[in-house]
Amino acid sequence: MNLLARKLLKVPLLMSEVIKPNPPAGCAFLIYHSVAGNLNFELDLPVALFRRQLEFLARHNCVISYDEALRVLRAKRQARADAVVLTFDDGFVNFYTHVFPILREFNLPATLFVTTGFVETGIPYPLLHHTSGAEIKPVTWEMLGEMVSSGLVTIGAHTHTHVYLDNEPEDKVIEELAIPQELFRQRLGIEIRHFAYPKALWNPAVEKLVAKYYASSVIGGGYKATPDGFNPYRIPRVPIRCSDGWFFFLAKKRGWLAGEEALYVKVRQKANSKLQKASVTAWIGK
Repeated sequence: MNLLARKLLKVPLLMSEVIKPNPPAGCAFLIYHSVAGNLNFELDLPVALFRRQLEFLARHNCVISYDEALRVLRAKRQARADAVVLTFDDGFVNFYTHVFPILREFNLPATLFVTTGFVETGIPYPLLHHTSGAEIKPVTWEMLGEMVSSGLVTIGAHTHTHVYLDNEPEDKVIEELAIPQELFRQRLGIEIRHFAYPKALWNPAVEKLVAKYYASSVIGGGYKATPDGFNPYRIPRVPIRCSDGWFFFLAKKRGWLAGEEALYVKVRQKANSKLQKASVTAWIGK
């Protein structure tokens, strides 16, 4: 699906929500992946657009930390209407080269969910489903240590090999949950408490295992997290895509366009149920 088609898809989904009298209440956990602007895929944002988004959030004092949001939601309190949490998945090196300097410029907290297998080996991420055929290098342990020391970046786990846990046996799931924690203890001397599912694919059995290792986990959904019925192991996130540009970014920040992510999740679940998933085992030597 090209960029124009993706934008056109958003219009009816947005119109179905903006007719409501008020935007949804709650805290928007925004999710980013790559910030470089030179890759041919939806989850790679141009640096200038990303900086504009964060400058806007900083100017309006919207951003709160992941842990602060958890405290508010667990206490059954309502976060302010415009509150957002910045989260990033995978651990591409462009987080260090492009995102981290902007976080420091505006003094904004963020949480980075890292796939430790790539960091440990230094092997680039293969973008298997994208026509660019590009590879993105991972951050290094030294970069992660520097960012943690800044006090702005909280680290979470994104499995060890980026497998889709909803279709794995229990012993493999446990391995993918435990290895990141051990590596962060060994390499940086820190404990990681939060988890993000690759492709937001999960099931109740996997969730029970995640709860044994982590204090919270994030999923998909595209809508805001609210204190009503809050479950720290099912925190919804709002993906920010290249095709959002500026207009749809503002809509997503307000809690609209949840229907877009619901559609993407259904597509991913259907594909995974047919075992059409990308295995990265060979890439990290396991």
